[in-house]
Order: sequence, then C-alpha cells, then structure tokens
Amino acid sequence: MARCFCLSALLVGSLLLVGCNKEAPPVSVSGTVTLDGKPMDDGSVTLVGEKGGAPDTLEVKNGQFSGVSKPGKKKVEIRAFKMGQPTKMGDVTIPGSPTNYLPERFNTDSKITADVTAGGLNPSTYETKSK
Repeated sequence: MARCFCLSALLVGSLLLVGCNKEAPPVSVSGTVTLDGKPMDDGSVTLVGEKGGAPDTLEVKNGQFSGVSKPGKKKVEIRAFKMGQPTKMGDVTIPGSPTNYLPERFNTDSKITADVTAGGLNPSTYETKSK
C-alpha cells in the first residue's frame, strides 16, 4: 500500500513538473550578414539569451544564415573565419584551425541586440567591418 502511494505521488509530481514548463518552442530565424559591404563568405551568428541558457549558433555561408532559436531578447555575436597558419613539426605539417578575424565589438564585446519572436529575428540584417 505504501509502495503504491509513493509511486502515485511520484507520478503526480512528475506530471505537475511537465505541465509547468511554459517555455516557448524554438522558432525559425534567418538573415544576412555583410562584411565590408559584401556578403560574408564564412562565419557564424550566435544568439545569446539575456536570461542565460544555451546560445543558438547559426552558420553563415555566402552572407546568409538560418536555423532555429528560442524566443526572447538576444545579444548578437558575429564571427568571420579564415584558416590559421599551419604548424610544421619536423617533417609533418599540421593544418591551421579556423580563426575569427572580426573585431571584438562584433562578438565578445558586442552591443548588438535582436528580438526572436514567432515572426522570426528582428533585426535580421547585420553589417560588419574587418577593421
């Protein structure tokens, strides 16, 4: 009897926790990024929620990005990549890794913000400069 009561209490508690989750589902977002007036070749746009949680990182190819993000106010971080210098160790060459070359004002020190709503990302167009 006590075992049945414990299992019932556990089941009801679990259902209450699931029912209290009012977080909105992710929505589709898309946009464009330019670098020095031209579509950015290769990079990323990261949407960081102001209340924490895992950021949403979207790949940029030929100036376009798309994906999903959780609704809310976001800090926008933009990075552009080029291959770093290879390293030579004896007779072996280790390829370089991608390196962000945008100034910090577009990523780690970004003041760019956007809103993610059911209608998408606003604003969805970003202009960056390599210097």
